[in-house]
Amino acid sequence: MDDYTREMMDLKTLVTRTLEKKGVLAKIRAELRASVFEAIEEEDKAIEKDEGLPPALLGSCNDRAKQLHASPSGRLLTALICEYLDWAQLGHTLKVYLPECNLQKDAWKSELKDFSNKNGYDLNRNGDSGPLLLDVLEGFLKYEEGLT
Repeated sequence: MDDYTREMMDLKTLVTRTLEKKGVLAKIRAELRASVFEAIEEEDKAIEKDEGLPPALLGSCNDRAKQLHASPSGRLLTALICEYLDWAQLGHTLKVYLPECNLQKDAWKSELKDFSNKNGYDLNRNGDSGPLLLDVLEGFLKYEEGLT
C-alpha cells in the first residue's frame, strides 16, 4: 500500500470516529432509514391507490404486533412509545416506527388524549419533565416499593 492510500485510509478513519463521537453519523443513518421508509410508504400508497393492491411492505406488520395494537393496552403502549420518541426528538425513528406498525401519523396523540381525559393527567405539562412513559414507569416502581 502506498503512502497516499494509507493517508486516505487514516483520514477516513479519523473522520468516521469524529462523526461517530459527535453523534452526526448516527443522525445521518437514522435520517437515511427514515427517508427510505418514507419512499417505500409513498410507493405503497400509490400502488394501493392505482392498482388496489395491499401495501407491499408497510402496513403489513406482523401478527403479534397486530394483536397487540388491537387491544386497548396495546394501543396505549404504542402511543406511549410514540410520545417518548417525539419527546426525545427522535423524529426519524418515529417516521420509521409509525408506518412499520401501520399507524397513522398522529393517531397516537388522540390515544394519549383519551387516556389523559380518563385518568386526569395533564398532557400539557412541561415537556422538559419527561415523557408520559417515564411517569408511568416511575409510578409503577413507587407502587412496587410500597408493596415490599
